[in-house]
Amino acid sequence: MKNRWAFKAVLSVLLLTACGYHFAGSGSFPAGVSRVFITILENRSAETGAESLFTNDLIYEFTRNRKESLVQERSSADAILTGAIVSLSVENISRSTVSTAVERRVTGTLNLRLESSDGRILWSSGNIVERQAYAVVKGNKTATDQNKSDAIAVLSSKLAESAFNRLTDNF
Repeated sequence: MKNRWAFKAVLSVLLLTACGYHFAGSGSFPAGVSRVFITILENRSAETGAESLFTNDLIYEFTRNRKESLVQERSSADAILTGAIVSLSVENISRSTVSTAVERRVTGTLNLRLESSDGRILWSSGNIVERQAYAVVKGNKTATDQNKSDAIAVLSSKLAESAFNRLTDNF
């Protein structure tokens, strides 16, 4: 019985490693890049200050996963990560009546590019889209606005994580 369990465990490990399974974000940067400078993202949304929040979350994601790859000066980087918050939109996702929302969802779209120091595009993300729901507090706009701000903060973290994983995906 023990031999059968050990055999299955070894077989599982071999199958997972043989098929190319790896943890998200564990690959390398494209084109042999090792040092990255991140610029402030362009904010094309109507949400004031979103560029700071989203850029900081992107920097945090790099720091959390590959601190040694992040540089503070553009001149010492192999590549520059630039991008834009393409949109932040809000939609009702549940209602108690035709005119009363109970829950809303904020959808964020981010687009990034990794460029070499001579301006060549090494990687482009396309649109990275994430969503986050939040509660509407009946009769309390301040609480609803706070819930929206909290949802945008969570959304920003999700987008940063997705962006880093796409950037380091070796497929």
